[in-house]
Amino acid sequence: MLLGEGENSDGQRPEFFAVQKLLSTPELARFYTDLLIHSPTTIPAVRERQDPSKSTAYKYANTLAELGVAEELDEYDEGSARWRADPVSGDWTGEMTLEIGPTIIAVYGAVSVDEDLKLFVDQHGQASLAAAVMATLEYLHGATTRRGVADDLGIPAVEAIAVTQAIERIVAVVQEYDPTLSDTAFDVDIHERAIAQGPYQVIDE
Repeated sequence: MLLGEGENSDGQRPEFFAVQKLLSTPELARFYTDLLIHSPTTIPAVRERQDPSKSTAYKYANTLAELGVAEELDEYDEGSARWRADPVSGDWTGEMTLEIGPTIIAVYGAVSVDEDLKLFVDQHGQASLAAAVMATLEYLHGATTRRGVADDLGIPAVEAIAVTQAIERIVAVVQEYDPTLSDTAFDVDIHERAIAQGPYQVIDE
Protein backbone atom coordinates (compact mmCIF):
# COMPACT_ATOMS: atom_id res chain seq x y z
CA MET A 1 0.00 0.00 0.00
CA LEU A 2 1.00 3.67 -0.21
CA LEU A 3 2.24 5.22 2.98
CA GLY A 4 2.76 8.84 3.93
CA GLU A 5 1.09 12.04 5.03
CA GLY A 6 -2.55 12.71 4.29
CA GLU A 7 -3.76 9.18 4.93
CA ASN A 8 -7.49 8.57 5.27
CA SER A 9 -9.20 6.66 8.06
CA ASP A 10 -8.24 3.37 6.41
CA GLY A 11 -4.56 4.34 6.56
CA GLN A 12 -4.38 4.87 2.80
CA ARG A 13 -3.63 8.08 0.93
CA PRO A 14 -5.95 9.09 -1.91
CA GLU A 15 -3.05 8.51 -4.34
CA PHE A 16 -3.21 4.81 -3.49
CA PHE A 17 -6.43 4.38 -5.42
CA ALA A 18 -5.13 6.32 -8.42
CA VAL A 19 -1.91 4.33 -8.59
CA GLN A 20 -3.74 1.04 -8.10
CA LYS A 21 -6.16 1.85 -10.93
CA LEU A 22 -3.42 3.00 -13.28
CA LEU A 23 -1.18 0.00 -12.66
CA SER A 24 -4.06 -2.39 -13.26
CA THR A 25 -5.36 -0.69 -16.43
CA PRO A 26 -2.56 -0.33 -19.01
CA GLU A 27 -4.62 1.59 -21.58
CA LEU A 28 -5.65 4.13 -18.92
CA ALA A 29 -2.04 4.42 -17.74
CA ARG A 30 -0.88 5.08 -21.30
CA PHE A 31 -3.59 7.74 -21.74
CA TYR A 32 -2.60 9.35 -18.42
CA THR A 33 1.07 9.39 -19.40
CA ASP A 34 0.40 11.09 -22.73
CA LEU A 35 -1.82 13.64 -21.01
CA LEU A 36 0.85 14.28 -18.38
CA ILE A 37 3.78 14.84 -20.72
CA HIS A 38 1.74 17.15 -22.98
CA SER A 39 -0.18 19.08 -20.31
CA PRO A 40 -2.09 21.18 -20.95
CA THR A 41 -3.52 19.46 -23.99
CA THR A 42 -6.88 18.60 -25.51
CA ILE A 43 -8.55 15.22 -25.71
CA PRO A 44 -8.59 15.32 -29.55
CA ALA A 45 -4.81 15.88 -29.45
CA VAL A 46 -4.35 12.85 -27.17
CA ARG A 47 -6.46 10.82 -29.60
CA GLU A 48 -4.17 11.79 -32.48
CA ARG A 49 -1.13 10.59 -30.55
CA GLN A 50 -2.53 7.47 -28.88
CA ASP A 51 -5.54 6.60 -31.08
CA PRO A 52 -8.28 5.64 -28.60
CA SER A 53 -11.86 6.04 -29.78
CA LYS A 54 -13.61 9.31 -28.95
CA SER A 55 -15.85 7.71 -26.33
CA THR A 56 -12.94 5.84 -24.74
CA ALA A 57 -10.77 8.96 -24.62
CA TYR A 58 -13.40 11.00 -22.78
CA LYS A 59 -14.16 8.06 -20.49
CA TYR A 60 -10.48 7.86 -19.57
CA ALA A 61 -10.26 11.62 -19.02
CA ASN A 62 -13.27 11.56 -16.71
CA THR A 63 -11.85 8.55 -14.85
CA LEU A 64 -8.59 10.43 -14.28
CA ALA A 65 -10.57 13.43 -13.04
CA GLU A 66 -12.50 11.21 -10.61
CA LEU A 67 -9.19 9.80 -9.37
CA GLY A 68 -7.96 13.34 -8.75
CA VAL A 69 -4.97 13.19 -11.11
CA ALA A 70 -6.36 15.28 -14.00
CA GLU A 71 -8.72 18.18 -14.51
CA GLU A 72 -10.50 19.98 -17.32
CA LEU A 73 -9.34 23.59 -17.56
CA ASP A 74 -11.25 26.71 -18.49
CA GLU A 75 -9.02 27.04 -21.55
CA TYR A 76 -9.75 26.07 -25.13
CA ASP A 77 -7.83 25.16 -28.25
CA GLU A 78 -9.78 25.12 -31.52
CA GLY A 79 -12.99 24.71 -29.57
CA SER A 80 -11.80 21.82 -27.38
CA ALA A 81 -11.18 22.19 -23.66
CA ARG A 82 -7.65 21.74 -22.46
CA TRP A 83 -6.86 19.18 -19.78
CA ARG A 84 -4.00 18.96 -17.32
CA ALA A 85 -2.69 15.84 -15.57
CA ASP A 86 -0.65 15.95 -12.38
CA PRO A 87 2.16 13.56 -11.45
CA VAL A 88 1.12 10.98 -8.89
CA SER A 89 3.59 9.14 -6.68
CA GLY A 90 3.97 7.33 -3.39
CA ASP A 91 5.74 4.50 -1.60
CA TRP A 92 4.38 1.07 -2.43
CA THR A 93 4.92 -1.70 0.10
CA GLY A 94 4.49 -5.29 -1.07
CA GLU A 95 7.18 -7.92 -1.45
CA MET A 96 9.50 -4.93 -1.58
CA THR A 97 9.12 -1.20 -0.94
CA LEU A 98 9.59 1.13 -3.87
CA GLU A 99 8.59 4.61 -4.87
CA ILE A 100 5.96 4.53 -7.58
CA GLY A 101 5.90 7.54 -9.89
CA PRO A 102 4.88 8.47 -13.44
CA THR A 103 7.76 6.49 -14.96
CA ILE A 104 6.62 3.16 -13.55
CA ILE A 105 3.03 4.03 -14.44
CA ALA A 106 4.16 4.82 -18.00
CA VAL A 107 5.96 1.47 -18.28
CA TYR A 108 2.86 -0.39 -17.12
CA GLY A 109 0.83 1.58 -19.66
CA ALA A 110 3.21 0.65 -22.46
CA VAL A 111 2.51 -3.06 -21.91
CA SER A 112 -0.59 -2.52 -24.04
CA VAL A 113 1.49 -1.56 -27.10
CA ASP A 114 5.10 -2.73 -26.58
CA GLU A 115 5.70 -6.37 -27.51
CA ASP A 116 8.87 -6.73 -25.42
CA LEU A 117 7.13 -5.49 -22.27
CA LYS A 118 4.06 -7.60 -22.97
CA LEU A 119 6.22 -10.71 -23.42
CA PHE A 120 8.07 -9.96 -20.18
CA VAL A 121 4.80 -9.64 -18.25
CA ASP A 122 3.40 -12.80 -19.87
CA GLN A 123 6.49 -14.76 -18.84
CA HIS A 124 7.25 -13.29 -15.42
CA GLY A 125 4.09 -11.63 -14.16
CA GLN A 126 3.01 -8.04 -13.76
CA ALA A 127 4.64 -7.61 -10.36
CA SER A 128 8.06 -8.37 -11.87
CA LEU A 129 7.80 -5.33 -14.14
CA ALA A 130 8.36 -2.87 -11.29
CA ALA A 131 11.53 -4.76 -10.34
CA ALA A 132 12.64 -4.55 -13.98
CA VAL A 133 12.12 -0.78 -13.92
CA MET A 134 14.22 -0.41 -10.79
CA ALA A 135 16.94 -2.64 -12.25
CA THR A 136 16.93 -0.59 -15.45
CA LEU A 137 17.37 2.61 -13.43
CA GLU A 138 20.37 1.01 -11.71
CA TYR A 139 21.78 0.23 -15.16
CA LEU A 140 21.23 3.81 -16.33
CA HIS A 141 23.00 5.04 -13.20
CA GLY A 142 26.00 2.95 -14.23
CA ALA A 143 25.68 0.73 -11.15
CA THR A 144 25.25 -2.49 -13.11
CA THR A 145 25.31 -3.95 -16.61
CA ARG A 146 22.50 -5.45 -18.66
CA ARG A 147 23.94 -8.86 -17.76
CA GLY A 148 23.85 -7.77 -14.12
CA VAL A 149 20.17 -6.91 -14.58
CA ALA A 150 19.63 -10.43 -15.92
CA ASP A 151 21.28 -11.89 -12.82
CA ASP A 152 19.30 -9.64 -10.46
CA LEU A 153 16.00 -10.54 -12.11
CA GLY A 154 16.87 -14.19 -12.63
CA ILE A 155 16.16 -14.06 -16.36
CA PRO A 156 18.19 -14.85 -19.49
CA ALA A 157 20.49 -12.09 -20.75
CA VAL A 158 18.55 -11.74 -24.01
CA GLU A 159 15.37 -11.00 -22.03
CA ALA A 160 17.18 -8.49 -19.83
CA ILE A 161 18.49 -6.67 -22.89
CA ALA A 162 15.03 -6.51 -24.45
CA VAL A 163 13.19 -5.34 -21.34
CA THR A 164 15.81 -2.75 -20.30
CA GLN A 165 15.88 -1.28 -23.79
CA ALA A 166 12.09 -1.05 -23.80
CA ILE A 167 12.06 0.62 -20.37
CA GLU A 168 14.89 3.07 -20.99
CA ARG A 169 13.07 4.49 -24.04
CA ILE A 170 10.21 5.37 -21.70
CA VAL A 171 12.46 6.71 -18.93
CA ALA A 172 14.09 9.11 -21.40
CA VAL A 173 10.74 10.73 -22.20
CA VAL A 174 8.93 10.64 -18.86
CA GLN A 175 11.81 11.40 -16.45
CA GLU A 176 11.40 15.20 -16.43
CA TYR A 177 7.69 14.85 -15.59
CA ASP A 178 8.36 12.43 -12.73
CA PRO A 179 9.13 14.10 -9.37
CA THR A 180 10.82 10.91 -8.20
CA LEU A 181 13.39 11.19 -11.04
CA SER A 182 13.40 14.85 -12.08
CA ASP A 183 16.71 15.60 -10.35
CA THR A 184 18.36 12.36 -11.44
CA ALA A 185 21.34 12.37 -13.81
CA PHE A 186 22.08 9.11 -15.60
CA ASP A 187 25.53 7.89 -16.60
CA VAL A 188 24.27 5.92 -19.60
CA ASP A 189 23.11 7.86 -22.65
CA ILE A 190 19.91 6.85 -24.42
CA HIS A 191 20.16 7.37 -28.17
CA GLU A 192 17.58 9.57 -29.88
CA ARG A 193 16.85 6.82 -32.41
CA ALA A 194 15.99 4.46 -29.57
CA ILE A 195 13.69 7.04 -27.99
CA ALA A 196 11.92 7.50 -31.33
CA GLN A 197 10.98 3.82 -31.24
CA GLY A 198 9.26 4.14 -27.87
CA PRO A 199 5.52 4.37 -27.13
CA TYR A 200 5.67 7.97 -25.89
CA GLN A 201 6.90 11.03 -27.76
CA VAL A 202 6.77 14.66 -26.68
CA ILE A 203 5.16 16.44 -29.62
CA ASP A 204 4.86 20.20 -29.80
CA GLU A 205 1.26 21.27 -30.35
